[in-house]
Amino acid sequence: MKIKEIFVNGLYKEYSYNWKLDNKVNILAGINGSYKSTLLKIIRELCYTNSLNENYHLDDATILYTNDVTLRYKRFEDSLLKLKTESAKDDMLQEIAANVKADFKDADEKSLSDRILKADIIALKKGREKFLINEFKEIIKIDYISTFDVPLKMDEKASKSTLDVRLEELERDYAYYLSDLAKEISSHIIMHGSIDKQELNDIYSQSSLFLTIINDAFDSTNKVLDTTKSKLEFKLKNGNILYTSALSSGEKQFLIIMLTVLLEKKQEYILLMDEPEISMHFEWQRNLLQNIQKLNPNCQIILATHSPALIMDGWETLVTNMNEIKI
Repeated sequence: MKIKEIFVNGLYKEYSYNWKLDNKVNILAGINGSYKSTLLKIIRELCYTNSLNENYHLDDATILYTNDVTLRYKRFEDSLLKLKTESAKDDMLQEIAANVKADFKDADEKSLSDRILKADIIALKKGREKFLINEFKEIIKIDYISTFDVPLKMDEKASKSTLDVRLEELERDYAYYLSDLAKEISSHIIMHGSIDKQELNDIYSQSSLFLTIINDAFDSTNKVLDTTKSKLEFKLKNGNILYTSALSSGEKQFLIIMLTVLLEKKQEYILLMDEPEISMHFEWQRNLLQNIQKLNPNCQIILATHSPALIMDGWETLVTNMNEIKI
């Protein structure tokens, strides 16, 4: 499932946006402070069906997905009297009004107007029918990547950063991914008695592509991934081993992005990225979108960027400026 269109109304009680998205690649540009990152975070939280940060002061939002799915969000922060009167003509308020209907009983207008209710409401529909949140969560797949590198809190190990922690998580998932490939080979042999070279290559095709992308990128610094290990380790030209914790911030960022996309296993994903180019080499930025699409041609890329390199080589037509979607 992918996003077709998003409406955001009343961000900070001032800004509203309407953005029609491409099925493959969407690049959001704009000056600092134009709320690119904020818009990505709103999309992320709504896709997770989470409440939004109340500091956004957002009135309401709507996301139209493929599969004929619609998600509507509304923030209510007013008196019970307003809820009682407005719910009669607003179906999103009717459910919350039903939950507090006991408070309406025998209450006069003065007491209802004195009582303030704050609530986030999320409503889902598939076609014209109500769609349960649990069913929605079963079909939506979303990854969010923000590669800003900051140290951990003082009570954590001083040598680790947020990139280190995320990379460790992905390395564990990568080990499971390789284990699953090995199980797939074993199952094939048990079922068919053998496995030929082409079948083996097919099973390892995405893993091999990932290794090629990483090794091509790291070639200029004489680093090569050790393919004999399930843990990601690099061999240096002098034979020494370099662990991922010793990589530069830009190298860690690149590895995090590529691992995240590999582990999507070519499934239909929404991939949100907030300024993925930070600290990354120019050529890596330039080839980033192409490499992502190679690893997962079925993902929908939605990213915010300041990098001219990212939009070279034909991506310019897929750039949307924040001013263009403001309504």
